[in-house]
Amino acid sequence: MPATPAPPAIAFDRACKRFSNAQPALAPLSLDIAPGSFVALVGASGSGKTTTLKLVNRLVDPSSGRVRVEGEDVAALPAAQLRRRIGYVFQGIGLFPHLSVGENIGIVPRLLGRERAWIAARVAELLAMVALPPDYAARVPAQLSGGERQRIGIARALAAGPKIVLMDEPMGALDPVTRDRLGRDYRALHDAQRLTTLMVTHDIQEALLLADRVVVMARGQVVADDRPGALLGGAGGAEAAALIAVPREQAERIAAMRDAGTRHG
Repeated sequence: MPATPAPPAIAFDRACKRFSNAQPALAPLSLDIAPGSFVALVGASGSGKTTTLKLVNRLVDPSSGRVRVEGEDVAALPAAQLRRRIGYVFQGIGLFPHLSVGENIGIVPRLLGRERAWIAARVAELLAMVALPPDYAARVPAQLSGGERQRIGIARALAAGPKIVLMDEPMGALDPVTRDRLGRDYRALHDAQRLTTLMVTHDIQEALLLADRVVVMARGQVVADDRPGALLGGAGGAEAAALIAVPREQAERIAAMRDAGTRHG
C-alpha cells in the first residue's frame, strides 16, 4: 500500500475572524502550508495577515472554520501546550529585562521540566546557531544591540525544538544592514533545521528574497499566492504587481542617480 502523505504543517480550512459586526478582519481562508516551506504573508496594514498568523497559535480564535497544525485541530488543544510546540518571533521581541540571555532562551524548556544541565547545553547550542558568543548567556537584554536582541528572540523561539516557527514583522525595527544579514542568517537556519516558517512582513522585497512562496493579502482575503519568481513575472495580478513595483521603481531611481553622478562626476 502507498504511504499516507503527511498532513500540511499548517492548514486553514475556511477560517474566518470577525472582531465586530463590520467586515470580517479575515474572510473565509483556505490555505495549506507544506512541511519545510517558508511562506511570507504580505499586504498593507489591516489586510488580515497578522490575524492569520495569530490563528495558528490561538492568540486569536476563529469565528468560524478550522485551523490545523500537523493534522490536529488547534481548538482541541490547550493553548499553552500548543504554543510550546510552535516558535513565535515578533518585532517587539519581548525579552524579560530582569532575566539573563540564557534564562530568556531557556524559559520554555524550564517550563517543560527540562534539567538545568540540558538547558545550559541547549542555550550554548542556540547561541552558536544564531552566531553569538557563548558568554552572551550571562548578559542581560539591556546590554545587547537591537539586532542581538532579535537573534536572542529567534533562539528563544527555537529552544524547545519546534518544527513550526511564526514570525510577525521580526526584523521591522532593525536598520537595513542588520535586517538583511539577520534575514539571510535566519533563512540558512530554516534550511538547516528543516523548519516550517510562516512570516508576516510589510516588506515585499524581504518576502521575495527570503520565502519559497508569497501570499498577498488585501481586505482580509488572499489576492495572490505564488512563488517569488512567478510573482515577479506578473503571475499575481494587479495588486501583487503594485506591491512589487515599489522596490523596482526604487532600484530604477537609485540607478538613475548613480548614472547621473557618473556623468557629472
